[in-house]
Amino acid sequence: MEITLKGLTWDHPRGYAPLATGASEYEKRNSGLRINWERRSLRAFGEAPIEQYIDQYDLIVVDHPFVGFAAAYHVLLDLGPLLSEDEKFRFQQDSVGPSWPSYWYNGSLWALPIDAATQVACYRPDLFEQLGLTPPATFEDVVRLGTRARKADKFVIVPACPTDAISLFFTLSASLGHPIAEEAEPFVATSVGRTVLELLHALISAAHPKSVDWNPIQVYDFMTAESSAIYCPFGFGYSNYSRFGNGTRLQFADAPTAGAGGISATMLGGTGVAVSAKSSHPVEAVAYAKWLASPEHQRGTYFREGGQPASLAAWTDPDVDRAAGGFFSGTLETLQAAYVRPRFDGFVRFFEAAGIEINRCLRGDIPDVQLIEWLNARYARQIAESARIKGT
Repeated sequence: MEITLKGLTWDHPRGYAPLATGASEYEKRNSGLRINWERRSLRAFGEAPIEQYIDQYDLIVVDHPFVGFAAAYHVLLDLGPLLSEDEKFRFQQDSVGPSWPSYWYNGSLWALPIDAATQVACYRPDLFEQLGLTPPATFEDVVRLGTRARKADKFVIVPACPTDAISLFFTLSASLGHPIAEEAEPFVATSVGRTVLELLHALISAAHPKSVDWNPIQVYDFMTAESSAIYCPFGFGYSNYSRFGNGTRLQFADAPTAGAGGISATMLGGTGVAVSAKSSHPVEAVAYAKWLASPEHQRGTYFREGGQPASLAAWTDPDVDRAAGGFFSGTLETLQAAYVRPRFDGFVRFFEAAGIEINRCLRGDIPDVQLIEWLNARYARQIAESARIKGT
């Protein structure tokens, strides 16, 4: 009897193409198995509750902030007991940055990492060469570049729509040596919050005016289509834009440092493949998930079809790096030092609301002090609500 596994991923070539195309490779190895992948929007991927999908799909591509919800309501299978100790060790050793531990929560493993990303820098190498520029090493250098670029009718640009505005806040807090903890009290000290917002205001003032409207994909599309934006200091990396074969390539590099530590602890992104707790074929779904996360597949078909692996073996493969225009070697140091944001049940709701308020502040709609007070009050309320639900 034929078995069909249904999967749900996010609607971008990086998220969909390697799964949809690679499925036939796995089907050939497993007679009688069919795999169908569907997709949802990037916004729905980041914010829509996963419980609405567990009855419809065997496999769901998620990002790690959802693991708190998974742990609270057991909507996903705990993969920990379904992997041997040897498999766990090998996945851990092959993890790029904190991708592997980011899916562990409350002693359980809620997904296997298949895609890795963090906020990194990128620039137009052709325009940098024309202008005699080198990538900025520090945040101060970025602001100076922004001022200099405007004199040449060019721009620094940064994705700072609501989702990316809160991501920038987390990144700069961590890079300054004050990473926001799982259940921080307060969310951010007033002095730290003021410093972070001062940096963000300086960045937005020096950047392209559309920065507060756009996400990374919109920024990269603009950078490759137009010649006015030459550099982006913090945006979730997309190797698709650096690969050879593109008409206009972007060059990705480590993020500039904002603190005294010499490393920019930018916020971790990426995705993992989870198995629905209501899957009718959990054995087959888990086996397929392990194959997707394996280094052999990650550095092979998964990458060739547009994926951005979570496997260290893929990131350090010279052939993979060469095909991606140096994306992996150029950003590996930043990813290895990436910061993992809180993941408790309810955090995603805070993240969405906080992004809107930080974006409003960057637009000049609310003052810094008011925003910091709001962030601390809302975070405390979210933690209290999570604790109340956990206790009932």
